Amino acid sequence: MLEANYGTEYNSEKAALLFDVVREEGWSEERFLRTLKWFLKNKPFPAWTVADWFQHGVRVYPYEWYLEQQAKAGPYRRVLDQMEMYRLPDGIVVFKWKDGEELPFEKIDFKRGSHHNQAGDDEGSRG
Repeated sequence: MLEANYGTEYNSEKAALLFDVVREEGWSEERFLRTLKWFLKNKPFPAWTVADWFQHGVRVYPYEWYLEQQAKAGPYRRVLDQMEMYRLPDGIVVFKWKDGEELPFEKIDFKRGSHHNQAGDDEGSRG
């Protein structure tokens, strides 16, 4: 995929090094594919290093950040309409701007008061 995107052939040692580091870091297939997609859209030049693969990250924020964004927007604009909310494995709820990137955590649907697991199945109501 990289060779097709950049129109260049890569040394097999470079690819092996990348895969070794990714395995050592414990990346899931989902994380690798998400990073690859980001990489293809954001790295315009064919020269890359292993470090480039670790520049991708998704910023998530605590509840206090959401409150700050709502205060900045004022009472007539509902900022939750431009945000997504997730529950991390430790139970902490975080917020992020909608950017088309789904995270591999439980997504909370705040519009209807229900939440969804990764598969998107309705898990019930929050009250």
